[in-house]
Amino acid sequence: MMRVSIVDQSPVHDGESAADALRHTLDLVTLAESLGYHRYWFAQHHGSAAFASASPEVLMAAAAQVTSRIRIGSGGFLLGEYPPLRLAEIARTLEAVAPGRIDIGLGRAPGGDGRVVRALQSQMQDAETRLDEFLAFVNDDRVPTRAGEVVAVPDGVTRPEIWMLGTSPGSGVMAGRRGLPYAFGSFIDPTHIQEALTMYHTEFVPGEFGSGTKSSKPRTMLAVVAICGRTDEEANQLARASEQWFVESFIKGNDVRFPSADTVRAIEAPFAPYVAMRRATTFVGSAERVADELAAVRQRYAVDELAVVTITHDAATRMVSYERLAEALSLTSAVIS
Repeated sequence: MMRVSIVDQSPVHDGESAADALRHTLDLVTLAESLGYHRYWFAQHHGSAAFASASPEVLMAAAAQVTSRIRIGSGGFLLGEYPPLRLAEIARTLEAVAPGRIDIGLGRAPGGDGRVVRALQSQMQDAETRLDEFLAFVNDDRVPTRAGEVVAVPDGVTRPEIWMLGTSPGSGVMAGRRGLPYAFGSFIDPTHIQEALTMYHTEFVPGEFGSGTKSSKPRTMLAVVAICGRTDEEANQLARASEQWFVESFIKGNDVRFPSADTVRAIEAPFAPYVAMRRATTFVGSAERVADELAAVRQRYAVDELAVVTITHDAATRMVSYERLAEALSLTSAVIS
């Protein structure tokens, strides 16, 4: 059985608020659990009209209260924004709230533009040092005392799974040298998939941080865009919202929400080549087609797990896309059995 998970950026559409998007996210996490998805990770974006997921720790705690089986994680905590002790205590608190279900995904990205980095007082240049200090804190099982070194609280909790996230060979090296599982964000930038995974495997040293026990072999995840329709044609229509947003945001440089059913439109001819280039690295089609293509890409890159990002023109069609994919992959049957 293929392990498939969800990465949710809490997309905000025309005509709704970011608060609406967060309510849709919590609806989706309960559906995801019932459908058999393995993990549900919350992204971290700041200062964006398009994404409402700015505080993954808050959403993780909320999701843990409305689910009982699915793993809950961050996709991810941005190392430049958290002092290591603070991040370790967030991780331990979440693990205490949902024992055995917490994934701590760590990334080096800024989470926004230069204005955001300055406003957050982010220390991106210290990411690698912060990672090592965080790992030391979260791996320390001592009880806090008034003497000696500071110990992260709460004590007496199991260690969450810790993942390194990235889109470059450098992040693969960071993960491998520390024995961490590694998730590559192809939905952000697919350019360096093979190189990053190769560096991860080449540099991998068995460690204990990734699973709470000594990890003797690498573990990898590939996160991709996938949109499922009843037919290929319907899926192509569902993909237009995210593709229009891609043009407005990445090509034209505008900070806009995702179009709704009322505001989605055909891609202007000059931008069609950019959309075609993006489509070449996404999975759009009938659920059966997408399921087959996901199986093929998993085999091609020899990854252990896949995660899916789906954004359509509204929350309802996004949920249906995930339902179709779960059925095509027989995820639901695993829950029933």
